[in-house]
Amino acid sequence: MMAERETDIRPSKLGTVLYHLLPTRRRVVMENMRQVFGDQLDEANIHRLAQAFYSHFWRTIGETITMMFSSDRRIAAKVDIIGSEHILKAAEEQKGVLILTGHIGNWELAAAGAMLQFKQYQNRLHVIRKSLFPVLEMLVFGRFRKAGLRIIPAFNALNCVFDALDKNDAIIFIMDQHNVLGSKAIAVEFFGKEAGTNRSLALVARQSGAPVIPACCYRNPDGRHVMRFDPPLPWITSEQPRNEIHLNTLKYNQVLEEFILDHPEQWFWMHRRWKLDLRPPTKRRQRELKMGRR
Repeated sequence: MMAERETDIRPSKLGTVLYHLLPTRRRVVMENMRQVFGDQLDEANIHRLAQAFYSHFWRTIGETITMMFSSDRRIAAKVDIIGSEHILKAAEEQKGVLILTGHIGNWELAAAGAMLQFKQYQNRLHVIRKSLFPVLEMLVFGRFRKAGLRIIPAFNALNCVFDALDKNDAIIFIMDQHNVLGSKAIAVEFFGKEAGTNRSLALVARQSGAPVIPACCYRNPDGRHVMRFDPPLPWITSEQPRNEIHLNTLKYNQVLEEFILDHPEQWFWMHRRWKLDLRPPTKRRQRELKMGRR
């Protein structure tokens, strides 16, 4: 299916030029695309997809800069919302709402534009983000706050998350980036290869009972942006409760895979998603390597 979809993707002339002249993290982009599409696309088509991504990436940068100087009316007019009824229906349970998403489309513009139209959740929609330097914080998050989005610092965020759920607010979990394995992340398959994946969404969903709503933003060929909400995901149970976190986190990754396959040129391919192979070997693994075991 991907091969058929990909034939419709055309990089812009600017994207093709930038791909060759400004190869920002191009090696990472190509490695990631080969991981996802290596058994479906030949090298020529992977290179063309990469050029289409650079077209999208540089267009996104221009849109985001322009957004900083645009009125709320102009930003809202650029974004269409699909499926908002799923959030409103889920909120009737009075347990709060958990939103699963990733870095697809122009997520900065689409989120702000959708929030400006979604009056029911202004100042009640929270996104978990890393804190930045004060000046960058104002530039990057200022438009979010003005649109009615609240920021929860990623460090020690769970208390804030549960406080927001107690108010029946909604929390956005961005789940498509690498996390170091440990108390917050587990190894879960993503496009056929294990990746360090945050397990907080599954933990919060199990403890709170709040519904998980998948959300995806993307740019249509006419330049308009879409923020789409899907029906809530059912909780996956297991005879061994300790497996439920893994099973549900795997499901979240599979949902993100579908989003990416629908709009492959619009995912943030520059991020090194599969870092587990880059970890230093444990002492046991070092001994195995010395003994010739693979």
